[in-house]
Amino acid sequence: MAKLTKEQVLKIADLIKLHLSDDELSHYQDQLNTVLESVDVLKELDTSKVAETSQTHGLKNVLRKDEPSKGLDISNYPNKDNLKNGYFIVKRVIS
Repeated sequence: MAKLTKEQVLKIADLIKLHLSDDELSHYQDQLNTVLESVDVLKELDTSKVAETSQTHGLKNVLRKDEPSKGLDISNYPNKDNLKNGYFIVKRVIS
């Protein structure tokens, strides 16, 4: 099993824009190496008779038919000054 060096942990921290102190570096190095040890244990399992899956819960997307429907009822909209041809007028947010 390979263990991450301090240089590798620093490289990972640099990739995700983290600045680590020496104490944090040692702490995260230990934690990451523990995770890698756990993955190595899982690699020892015989999964040759286990079917590949992309999900474990068995659910599928349930989609309704896309049908047009009537839009908002703006007949009771109190501020008619903010409407133009049935559309709401809003302030520009992108310059």
